[in-house]
Amino acid sequence: MNRLHRLRNATLAAALVLSGAAHGQSVLLSFDDLAIAHMNLSDAAVLREAGAIRLSAVADADASASFTNGADAWPLAGDLLKTHVKNVGEKPVTLRMAIANDGAKNLTDTCQLPILLAPGEEKDLELPVIQRPVDPTYAPFQPFMMYFKNIDVRDNTVDAGVIRTISFTIDHASAGDSVVIGAVEQSGELAKSPPSFFPFIDRYGQYIHSNWPGKIRGDDDFNQRRDEEARERAQWPGPRDWDAFGGWANGPSLEATGSFRVQKYQGKWWFVDPLGHLFWSYGPTGVGFGGDVSPITDREHWFRDLPTQDDPNWGGFYRKGHGALYRYYKEKDWIGYDVARANLVRKYGPDYQKIVAGISHDRLKSWGFNTIANWSDSNIYLQHRTPYTVAIHYDCTMLNDRLPDIYAPEWETNLKSRLAREKETSAVDAYNLGYFVDNERWWGWRPRAAAIGEETLKNPPDRNAKKAFLEQLKKKYDTIENLNEAWTTQFDSWDALLANRTQPDMKNAKTLEDCGDFGMTFAEKYFATVKAAVKEVAPTKLYLGVRFHGHIDKAVVALAGKYVDVVSYNIYDNPPNGRVNQYNDLDLPMMSTEWGVGSDPTQTPFRGEKLDIDPTERTRLIEQYMKGAIAHPNIVGAHFFQYRDQPISGRPDGEATLRGFVNIVDTPNFELVQTNRRIGYSLYASRANAK
Repeated sequence: MNRLHRLRNATLAAALVLSGAAHGQSVLLSFDDLAIAHMNLSDAAVLREAGAIRLSAVADADASASFTNGADAWPLAGDLLKTHVKNVGEKPVTLRMAIANDGAKNLTDTCQLPILLAPGEEKDLELPVIQRPVDPTYAPFQPFMMYFKNIDVRDNTVDAGVIRTISFTIDHASAGDSVVIGAVEQSGELAKSPPSFFPFIDRYGQYIHSNWPGKIRGDDDFNQRRDEEARERAQWPGPRDWDAFGGWANGPSLEATGSFRVQKYQGKWWFVDPLGHLFWSYGPTGVGFGGDVSPITDREHWFRDLPTQDDPNWGGFYRKGHGALYRYYKEKDWIGYDVARANLVRKYGPDYQKIVAGISHDRLKSWGFNTIANWSDSNIYLQHRTPYTVAIHYDCTMLNDRLPDIYAPEWETNLKSRLAREKETSAVDAYNLGYFVDNERWWGWRPRAAAIGEETLKNPPDRNAKKAFLEQLKKKYDTIENLNEAWTTQFDSWDALLANRTQPDMKNAKTLEDCGDFGMTFAEKYFATVKAAVKEVAPTKLYLGVRFHGHIDKAVVALAGKYVDVVSYNIYDNPPNGRVNQYNDLDLPMMSTEWGVGSDPTQTPFRGEKLDIDPTERTRLIEQYMKGAIAHPNIVGAHFFQYRDQPISGRPDGEATLRGFVNIVDTPNFELVQTNRRIGYSLYASRANAK
């Protein structure tokens, strides 16, 4: 049943004081004359005291109290509900307030807001009432957006005239957690008719028709959010059992080499940090400044109160662009706006990069992360405060969009030139976990990387890799006639095969075998050359591989394992165990270097196939993934994609995923942070005790 409406923990049918604009009163729900008809004390207890109630958890589970107005609904008059709350327990708690229409399910037909309360802390919990806008349908958005199929205006909104329940929940409560909740008051004024959907993005890049913790209402809110977050980080300074590198200070002490390394210890693979402590790498990708520029051209009506291009303060964040990989802007000129960067200036001032760089390290530790993962900014990770990985990319001739021609003379030259740039920085930094070289290079799904031979044969005759493949075939078959007999082809000469670009017959066993022979030769040359290049520049640092993606034949992974220190694999399967278990008998240390969850359904109206979204689904998926990863003896880390949200209006190609720990206004995602602390603060105990 839905968390907001199930009466699992405490069901309260009350004779309540109802007031609204017609009565000129502000109190909506009073506890002075509360008559409790039903109460389930298995998980919570409710006591009345001096115009308030005390909600207490009696078990390790969500503790909830839900109130109704008897047989009637509440017709709200105000657009803001407020109650004064106090944590009278001994631990920090998350208290959630919600209102809902009759028949509400999950996020549909409900408004909710959680807050974090330190022990003894009291504050006002203010819940904005978001009225349901007119449904525009998905048709106006289809040309612009990737991945999405629908739009949902009922999530996180209500019909304010017929509110059925008001509820309070202590999320993930522990027995003894206790909160005092005062009367619920309403203020402000609601619109008399459903609001128009457009514009649906405010000047800060936020979705207008929803609410979430930390939403910005005006420029002054940025200072308030910054101060609130600083106080919260002070309450959660980071796991106490971590050393300076995020390793397990209270765990075994192994040899301290001054650099990261990998070692199998008591049946499980681990990193070992420079101090000799066991280390399990956990962190987000893309730790940097701002987000993506989002086009405005031809959809200006989506946005409210954007500055003009000649605005002296904010006009400088406009950008001109042309084209995109996909969708509406593929062949168009466009003008876009970098609202995420503008928000960083609003929050921290013009010197935001220096400030954000320092805060990023503080955030990661407070949230339970010990690694800055791929795609991150060197201005942040080179501060010698948090272990990090380095992404190495370079230009070269390609066989397809993800497969370099490693036989081209510039391939190795450009690779070494790029690595040489690390010689005086990351190559001598103890916080450097190691190097990824390339990302999701293409190996194909066929056995023994036969797809590489297949793809090479379809390339032009001037490709060096194709020439190398033919030399390998000549050594095996000697004459073109012998090859024709094996492949059942009719090439007149080796030059004819070199010039041919048609699809080879991969159903022919000999063709498949020969393509696989070249694929494995290609893979060996690739990994051997890259390893030598990495170790030449950074002999004490780890070569973390190529970030495999999709199905990779075991023979290719085994070959890579001869050269890489850690097999990196972007694994979105949840849990990751099924993917990793395919390679268990190789007994290699593996790291999930990219995984994630879907968009935050409270901050965007865009949906995929599924409209009915459980509000706990994203956090449940994170816990499920990490439970499997931490327990697996071969997995030495997991890196979450990604640190920051994309704009809800999308990049030029239409990708608009809000899966980050930090949103468009640089506010941490409340749900993800609290979930991550439960994981990260017990990381090493969970790893050590996993069977």
